Amino acid sequence: MRVRRAPAGSAQARLHGQTFRLRLGLSAPLDQVLGWVVDFGDVKTLFRPLFERLDHQPLYDIDGLDDTDTCTLAHWILRACQPQLAALDAVRLLEADGCGAVAGEAP
Repeated sequence: MRVRRAPAGSAQARLHGQTFRLRLGLSAPLDQVLGWVVDFGDVKTLFRPLFERLDHQPLYDIDGLDDTDTCTLAHWILRACQPQLAALDAVRLLEADGCGAVAGEAP
């Protein structure tokens, strides 16, 4: 991770690894037969291509990602996922417990 807008000399301006916890918030009518909104297996399948673009990759090299701070990344994930996962209405991206960003409606 490298934050392009970090002040000169800041540690965030240098390349370093980062681990995140990601939660996707989905909102859609409840399936009356199955009793859920979207099958978790379908969500994993639809999200996998984006996950593979992000996992163990230098985030600053990803096209369309303006910066690699948590807030910018959460909004980018929301925009990138919505075409494949229409029920997605929120992304919660956490760097640590209680520390992160929410894009969209809070799940």
